[in-house]
Amino acid sequence: MRGIAIAAIVGRAWVGGIAVTEAADMPVKALPLAVPPPAFSWTGFYVGANVGGGWTSDSGGSDVGPLFPPFLLLPPVTVVPTIILGQMGSLAGSDGRSGVIGGGQIGYNWQVRQFVLGVEADVVGTDLKGASASATRDFGGGTSQTVTVDTGRIDWMASFRGRIGFAADRALFYATGGAAVAEIGGASATLVNGPAIALPTGTFTSTSGGSTTRWGWTVGGGIEWAFNNNWSLAGEYRHTDFGTRAATANIPDGLGGTFATVTTSGRLTVDQATARLNYRFGGPVVARY
Repeated sequence: MRGIAIAAIVGRAWVGGIAVTEAADMPVKALPLAVPPPAFSWTGFYVGANVGGGWTSDSGGSDVGPLFPPFLLLPPVTVVPTIILGQMGSLAGSDGRSGVIGGGQIGYNWQVRQFVLGVEADVVGTDLKGASASATRDFGGGTSQTVTVDTGRIDWMASFRGRIGFAADRALFYATGGAAVAEIGGASATLVNGPAIALPTGTFTSTSGGSTTRWGWTVGGGIEWAFNNNWSLAGEYRHTDFGTRAATANIPDGLGGTFATVTTSGRLTVDQATARLNYRFGGPVVARY
């Protein structure tokens, strides 16, 4: 009996050893590792809208040509017809204009490491006017004559630009520059006669030069922030220069003739600050390193 018990114990130990050995030889299944989300990248096409404000240059000047035909001044200025010939002179007091601008943009970004290269085109409508200038001649006795000249309204502007920026994850700091084009309305001249001027009387406005399309350049920069994988907000400032425009307007005399010829010139520049909302096509992708 004692031999049978010893054999049973030995057999049980041998079987248990085999089981332990087989368990040790079995492969251990690895625990699942957390997969990091793909890094955000600015690469891709985008479209968007913008709105903001703009202001035009305060540089410009105008000259009024010979004043003809003569005009009549009533008492108490004078009791006889008065003929004034010659030049009224250069118009002073040029001032810039401000207004609202708004439109849309489309572009493409390509990110390499932290650097972002891109191209963009945009178009905006405006209610901006060019620089204005005025001159006043005082005849005494409470009457005067004023000529005001505008270099023309900017109906719309467009630009075709390159962009270069530095990305800090979802924040993009960029500079931009390229070509710009605008539709500029005709220059205008307005003559306002005081109450003692009987001939010609009233206010006369003349538009000349016609609308014109002008090319120039634009440069600026901005900051853009992607608040989710597809949408971003940006603030941008740009300076645009369309060169100097000259135009001539004839002021009527109210009698079928020409009272004066006004030649105006002004530097057509626009500074603009806009808020921009963009939608980028596609989701997050791994940035190229």
